[in-house]
Amino acid sequence: MKRIDVSDESYTNVTNILATIAKPFHVRKGEYLQRAGVPATQVHWLASGVARSGFFNRDGVEMTLRFYREGESATTLTDLINGETGQAAVQFLIAETPIHGFTLDWKLACELRAQHEVMQHYHLNIAMAGLQSLAQRAYNCGETSAQERLAAFREEYPGLEARISQRAIASYLGITPQYMSRLRREAEAEATAGEARRA
Repeated sequence: MKRIDVSDESYTNVTNILATIAKPFHVRKGEYLQRAGVPATQVHWLASGVARSGFFNRDGVEMTLRFYREGESATTLTDLINGETGQAAVQFLIAETPIHGFTLDWKLACELRAQHEVMQHYHLNIAMAGLQSLAQRAYNCGETSAQERLAAFREEYPGLEARISQRAIASYLGITPQYMSRLRREAEAEATAGEARRA
């Protein structure tokens, strides 16, 4: 709720409305919630676990765009909008850990949103938070070093590094897993040296 700046009351009201169309789901680590090339029709709300969104570039290299955690909707909005006319999704959603949550049919969710003002405000806040996240992501990718991107990742996703693969983080940072290992070693060495200086 803090991430999208909504009140407890709004969150509860929206949750109660969406509960009428929510269906429980669970997937294992490595399973897809959404595949690129298939129209997207479902929103995935995560009760537990971590999902990753991304796409394949023209060279077939997997590019990670973001991570979703507990209490978030793992959703690629542009794919859902395009899916309304049967267009294939560009992005994929994959489970980085086992996931339990609820799926919501996008079309039914849109119908409910049209009927309830509280949902309209809630989804506007989600859209605004998403735009802010995309802007920060663009800055981090284009204007900073790999070390700074790693620091930004740790700030945006506190505690997530220990839960997901080094390969996924490297993909998010736009570096190789080998370079990711090097960054970690350098950070650990720097932390150890700092502790020695303070001792």
